[in-house]
Amino acid sequence: MNKAELISIDEIKKVINGDNVFVITDTNVKALYSSVFDGTRHAVIIAGEANKNLETVGRLIVEMVEKGCNRKTTVVAVGGGVVGDTAGYVAASYMRGVKWINVPTTLLAMVDSSIGGKTGVDVGGYKNVCGAFHLPVRVLICRDWLATLPDREWLCGCGEMIKHALLDEDIFKATLPVIDKLVARDMDVTAPLMEMSARYKESIVEADFKEGGLRKRLNVGHTVGHAVEKLDNFRLSHGQYVALGIVAEATMLKNELDINRYNDVIRLAHAVTTDAFPKLTSEEITEASKADKKNGSGEIVIMLPTGNDVKEIALTPDEFKEKLEACIYDL
Repeated sequence: MNKAELISIDEIKKVINGDNVFVITDTNVKALYSSVFDGTRHAVIIAGEANKNLETVGRLIVEMVEKGCNRKTTVVAVGGGVVGDTAGYVAASYMRGVKWINVPTTLLAMVDSSIGGKTGVDVGGYKNVCGAFHLPVRVLICRDWLATLPDREWLCGCGEMIKHALLDEDIFKATLPVIDKLVARDMDVTAPLMEMSARYKESIVEADFKEGGLRKRLNVGHTVGHAVEKLDNFRLSHGQYVALGIVAEATMLKNELDINRYNDVIRLAHAVTTDAFPKLTSEEITEASKADKKNGSGEIVIMLPTGNDVKEIALTPDEFKEKLEACIYDL
């Protein structure tokens, strides 16, 4: 797997103006950085999770055909996680697979979703249930993009960064004392934490590319987080739902955690999102969680970080609902 590279916007311009390149970006990035795309062969998708679907994939593939792309075309994704996931899946599918380059423009994409080769789209509101493992040939990180990142998207990235902190003790020790500065966008704090977070993700992917075992730990907070995200109609950012999922899952399984660790987990998560847990019933969340792709044998799987390890805890739907019901009004 190729390591993420730090690069300037001028260098990115050279990449996207290369021979036989097709660039995919979104309306937000295009509006802010329109000159970057001058002279390039590119397509623009409407920003937002709602457009990460098979209809968008089909439209992009048709556009690639009509603009003369072939098996030697390199797709370049310039955008956040939605653009990377969608463009990566287009690259995996177009003429049975072409090369692609990921140029993440959001905090979340830089530390998490751009790394690892997971591509895919949502179907019927269910997250990432259609996709492929397709590694980009390069991941190009330019932190200058972050200057125009909305607060919602900054918090989205922070949500995934605290997930990594709960999985790696070195990142945890570095993050806990400065979590407020990270949320406040202090780049002196953020830059080294970004580096640690990205390298951690790379190490997990290298050890378990297709999520056969170790990589499953990256789903911390995502079982409840994905369910609530769908039920709440994506009102908040993905990373904020991950943080809410972390709070819910840790509280559901509080008896599995040391009390000091539990308090630290809650502190990190609440720093990322001060939004109240959505007013949903335990029945609704349980039903949505049953569709999570991590599940097997009719059980709902939660990945619980304990400090020294990550426990994979499988619950029957009734057990899951009972544990959630016992704490849902305290979330």
